[in-house]
Amino acid sequence: MFFLPLFCLWACNESNGDDTYPNIITELTDGITDTEGNLTKLELDNNTILNLTNPQTGLTPNAVYRCLAGYTTNEQGAATLRSAVSAYLLHDSTTVATTDPVAIVSVWRTPRYINFHLRPKTQGGKQTWGIIVDSIVGRHAYLRLHHRQGTDPTAYSTDVYASLFLSDIEADDFTINIETFSGTVSREL
Repeated sequence: MFFLPLFCLWACNESNGDDTYPNIITELTDGITDTEGNLTKLELDNNTILNLTNPQTGLTPNAVYRCLAGYTTNEQGAATLRSAVSAYLLHDSTTVATTDPVAIVSVWRTPRYINFHLRPKTQGGKQTWGIIVDSIVGRHAYLRLHHRQGTDPTAYSTDVYASLFLSDIEADDFTINIETFSGTVSREL
């Protein structure tokens, strides 16, 4: 009986080296479709374009989808899409401003976007997202995250990704206030 656990441990660790899992890059990207509705390219936030080795079909032609993409790259610079999760594109929601609380995982800025990884509480209902422009002073925009919980009960946490296209707001610096379950949190970007 003493040798059985040792044999199981050895058997679980035995590998021939052919079963390695590829290095997957996960980042928010723009997925670009062609005239037939095939997702054929990923545009990274640094403006790098990656052609997909495995185009995705059945999407709207000539469209751009914001998504959290998991992909691998090959020696030729092409990408293989391994996973994709939709991300919200935040638009000016100042006229319908609501700031229901949400948990913040991270907020970061890239050359083209301000990106959000948030954890709202949900029971699977519809919530809405946007950005509230409080003011722009010189080249500094003061913003708030618009989050409307609606009738969706605050039951369990889920991950939500969202992006604000920087060219939508004429500013160089940004202060973003986000209502959390512990109070308002400010981020300077």
